[in-house]
Amino acid sequence: MQAPVFDRRRRAALGALAAALVGPVRAQRSPDRLITVGVEADLQASGLAARLRTAVARDTGLAIDWRPGPSGLLLPQLERGELDAALTQAPELELALERQNLVHDRRLIASSDFVLVGPAPLKATKKLPARGDPAGIAGERDAAAALGRIVAAGERGETAFVTASEPSGARALEQKLWKAAGPQPVGPWLRTAGPGPTAVLALARETGGYAFVERGLWSALGAGSGLAVLVEGDPRLQVSYHVMRSFRVNHPGGKLLVNWLAGPNGRRVVTGFGRGYRRPA
Repeated sequence: MQAPVFDRRRRAALGALAAALVGPVRAQRSPDRLITVGVEADLQASGLAARLRTAVARDTGLAIDWRPGPSGLLLPQLERGELDAALTQAPELELALERQNLVHDRRLIASSDFVLVGPAPLKATKKLPARGDPAGIAGERDAAAALGRIVAAGERGETAFVTASEPSGARALEQKLWKAAGPQPVGPWLRTAGPGPTAVLALARETGGYAFVERGLWSALGAGSGLAVLVEGDPRLQVSYHVMRSFRVNHPGGKLLVNWLAGPNGRRVVTGFGRGYRRPA
């Protein structure tokens, strides 16, 4: 016997509701919704990358597989098609690849800056002399001049400077400032950290030395290190992060990801996260 019209309509409505509920879950599990993205390790260490991944998944259904590393290694991987997209901090290399049509859709995501940290200066008391900041750079606004004082203190055996070992944005910034300060120094006081931005901060803490640290990472991990921000505000310490896609792969969600990160939703996440990250107007 034929089912009443009401029952047929009710079953159809229930079926449509079930499809609506199951559909998004299936979309999130589809391989097309998982996108592999390189990310400059500073953004991973500061926590901004995790915040962006959560917001992107919520708004678009895309699941980001972050591959953290130094920008100088991520961009060649992007060019070879080993990554769908990358979020890096190496403008000269990014622009070189863009001019060769090896990457595209390069868009600004966030800006930040580096700070020069070192042993916190302490005022003299009746019982103890002043100590800390052996290079005397606290309050200096010229980062290259501060490096010159660190060199002098290092050669006197009074301090150490910790440099990044990887081709990261931090390393590129250091090299520019060393060039402005004078010849690249050598000596046992110049220490090279292991891989990763947190290794730089850890070795600076261990040695009581100086180091350049991205502000977001410092805000996340600098407390309790015994170090302090001594030099900041030099325009040469400003950095920008851009997202771009590879020409060798065409992930279905690639354009969606770039537009989200560069659009108003991405802007809200970056500015709301704080820790020195911002989006210039």
